[in-house]
Amino acid sequence: MAVSKKLTKQQTEIFIKENRHGILAMQGDTPYALPMGYLYKRRTILLGMSDGGRKATYINRNNSVCFTICKPRWEITDLKIPCTSVAVEGVLEEVTNRSYYGLPTNSPRRLKVYKIMVKQMGTWRCNRKPCELFAQKKAKKKTIKKA
Repeated sequence: MAVSKKLTKQQTEIFIKENRHGILAMQGDTPYALPMGYLYKRRTILLGMSDGGRKATYINRNNSVCFTICKPRWEITDLKIPCTSVAVEGVLEEVTNRSYYGLPTNSPRRLKVYKIMVKQMGTWRCNRKPCELFAQKKAKKKTIKKA
């Protein structure tokens, strides 16, 4: 039995719309990954970044990225809802027409807005019901409460 399955296009769209953060992974001298919030407008993932710093240095050297959006089971109180993730591989491109996405055209803090030009996307949803790892933790908590 397969442990996971892919999301449909509709499920992927809903998942990306319903979430607001992911992990941006970049490559440079060493790998670099960090949590980031995002906007999803006009079927495009948008990321805001200040001008300067390590992120900007990495992006200027190589704009290839992987952005992973996930909903891990520990964020969900109902263990019947599966862990889900979407990994988007592509390149970052600076947004020059912010109004197209309904964003303010000027930024007081030199915030740059980037969009991910998708090259490929992978989706994953766990099929384990319940998740063995977290079901054990929940069972231990119930045992402790009864004692």
